[in-house]
Amino acid sequence: MDAFDPTDIFAALNAAQVKYLLIGGLAVIFHGIRRTTGDVDLSVHLTTDNLERLAMALRHLGFVPRVPAPIAGLADPKTRRMWTQQRGMKVYSFIEPYGIPPRNIDVMVEPLKDFEAVYRRRKVAALRGIPVPLIPVKELAQMKRKAGRPQDLQDVQDLRLAGKIP
Repeated sequence: MDAFDPTDIFAALNAAQVKYLLIGGLAVIFHGIRRTTGDVDLSVHLTTDNLERLAMALRHLGFVPRVPAPIAGLADPKTRRMWTQQRGMKVYSFIEPYGIPPRNIDVMVEPLKDFEAVYRRRKVAALRGIPVPLIPVKELAQMKRKAGRPQDLQDVQDLRLAGKIP
């Protein structure tokens, strides 16, 4: 397996029937832009059942939460608000501590405005035959603009230059 190969992650999430969308740098790559990334960024449907399936699937791969807080907290808007406002938490991270190098999965704490609607418009790519649900490029660009970091703004520019967004 390559140093950064997320194929098993997507296979495990799909097998566990986790409702998720790939976002972030890897989604930019799947939308046709050449760049590098070292993690997997996800937006997931924030229901207790879906979050439990996510945690179970990742645990089976050897991933552990980076923070000592149960992921089920993401299903509760009050808990999410506390995490974002009091702790500055933007992602709930899982790490594969014994991987070389260790792999990282970031789950967005703030949900998409209407996850179900965005999920229905998802694009499905494939990685070594494994389906990977992608956030639509329009919403990806919106997320990147909102984040506003230099790499995010570069991603938006690259998507525009490639004709993926107006």
